[in-house]
Amino acid sequence: MSSFFHFVNLPITISLPSPHASSEDDTDYDYFSPLHIIGYIFGSIWIIDFGLACSRSVYNESRLIKTIESGTKLKTNISEDEFIPRSIILNQLKEILQPTKYHSSYHMICGEFGTGKTLLIKMASIEVGHGIIYVDVPSDIKDFGTAFGEALNFAFEGDITLTRQLIRKIGSGTTNEESNIPKWKRALSAFKRIAKVYKAKHNKPPVIIYDNVSRLARMDPDILYVLQNDAKDNADNRSYIAVFVYSEGVVPKLMMSRSAWSRAITPPMEISDISEEESMKYLIEKRKIDEEMAKELYQLVGGRILDLKTIANDILAERSIEDIKKQKLIEIGQKFDSTKLLQGQKYYEAGKRVINALLDSKEISINTFKRIFKNNEKEYSEVLENNVFTYHPSCNTVSFQSRSIEFYIRENSNIFIDLFDLGPTDDFKR
Repeated sequence: MSSFFHFVNLPITISLPSPHASSEDDTDYDYFSPLHIIGYIFGSIWIIDFGLACSRSVYNESRLIKTIESGTKLKTNISEDEFIPRSIILNQLKEILQPTKYHSSYHMICGEFGTGKTLLIKMASIEVGHGIIYVDVPSDIKDFGTAFGEALNFAFEGDITLTRQLIRKIGSGTTNEESNIPKWKRALSAFKRIAKVYKAKHNKPPVIIYDNVSRLARMDPDILYVLQNDAKDNADNRSYIAVFVYSEGVVPKLMMSRSAWSRAITPPMEISDISEEESMKYLIEKRKIDEEMAKELYQLVGGRILDLKTIANDILAERSIEDIKKQKLIEIGQKFDSTKLLQGQKYYEAGKRVINALLDSKEISINTFKRIFKNNEKEYSEVLENNVFTYHPSCNTVSFQSRSIEFYIRENSNIFIDLFDLGPTDDFKR
């Protein structure tokens, strides 16, 4: 346990009497002068404070070990009438979260926003229980370190004396101190310490899940690179297994460009929309919507779980289907505008070629998508990042981001759809 202490070294000065001092000097020495009394008081306070810091460090380390043993405490907050069972995917996730002692790779899990991937990962984590730390990347990246610490139940000041904390607050002692290390790095170091303890006890590595890493990719990719490199190194050492969860195509592009990609399980696991049968069952049996209305709702949003729940709530709140469609068309129109795909905008012509190819074959290869944009990486990346089209790393293809996108296109067929022959379909599949 002694290896877990990480204290800030404080200089201690001890004054010793001269060996040549006379006994008369000893007799005259005033051990109870005001100055000495103050020294005794402050010395006693420091000793007590240091002892408390030791106790806090031991307690903090104990909490960390208990957390990894039981796993991060997660809540799903979903009612029975909203729950859609997906046992095949759930079992696949549980297998990922229970690595053997020989496992030496990290995982990637992708899925569009609203497909239910976070819920499924949380459910799998709860069912497996022990040995899993779940870190949700917050929308404000500045809070990532705090979120990481909370997932571990880690107190960042647990091993620092109150005296030193007071000095920090006053403004001194801010150079070369642990406080200058980002919280997320300190939390990562703490996790690696307890990961070794867990593996030694259970003879298998623990798992850490980083959810919503798309936020890191957009706002601070350097953090993502560090996490990826560390995931690779620790997979090599079989110390812990990392799982990166994302919703946008920019993440694999960034991570695949680095040597640490060599330890990723490929292709990434993809969580997609539920089937038409599952969607209809949910709308009719769980939400009590009549079959004809359910069919119309499915044609509007497909099997995107979040959209299905939203429009089901709207229908049950007696909102008209016409009003729902109108609102959906406005939302998608704004997305096309921001992606510069409307008439007269920068990517209209290239975008129209992609749209017509997808209407013909549902998916096209990523290489075809790039060729349509004349292999201009900046341009095709910008379009992909705006969630009109989506990249599927599992099969290296591009499709519409959702059924709602296709609905918008068909409602505006005079703008996007060419009536002439598209040419050999195979050209769009290569």
